[in-house]
Amino acid sequence: RKNTPAIHDSYSFDEIYNHFECKAYAADKSSRPVPSLEQWLFLRKQYREFVDDTASFDDLVSPTLGYAFGNTEEPPPFYAMKSPGKERSLYASRDIKKGEIVHDTTASETLFPDVYAYRRFILSLPKNMVCDVMDWAWTRKLNENGPDYVCLGINISSLIRTADKELNANVRPETNISSIFYATRDIQQDEEILTHFIRLNAE
Repeated sequence: RKNTPAIHDSYSFDEIYNHFECKAYAADKSSRPVPSLEQWLFLRKQYREFVDDTASFDDLVSPTLGYAFGNTEEPPPFYAMKSPGKERSLYASRDIKKGEIVHDTTASETLFPDVYAYRRFILSLPKNMVCDVMDWAWTRKLNENGPDYVCLGINISSLIRTADKELNANVRPETNISSIFYATRDIQQDEEILTHFIRLNAE
């Protein structure tokens, strides 16, 4: 791809985002359907090729449904949907009580060992997938004094949206290093799942 070496070596994430015109893509909600099984599987293939060739994606649950939740063969209590004129998002598949576990990132996320591996991965993707992955990725520490890792769920859990205001979030982790998201209040079936956490730092 033209200019890939320069992008790989020196571009910040903001510059990559701008290079692929991701702002315009994000604004066009009609062009962003829920990813298909084929698209999730392609992302997993690219992760193995460009990041970790030993990575295993042997989950019994299809990425279109999420991942094996809570040591079961059942998906988590949400589903993905795109409503007309709205963003793709996650919705409760049943009533969820306050304090219930809604999402466990350790069961669904893949980690990138460094920003260079993350760049290699995104630059192996078609343009719109670059934009999607950059919107979905986030950073977190695995322990309080550890480094920040770039994380990505290669399944529908990546479609969880961040609430416009922190008070509007209905699921969130207990701490900034926790991998488990709890319901902060009762959530009704078919209600949108919203969280509040920091996506990928673009610097």
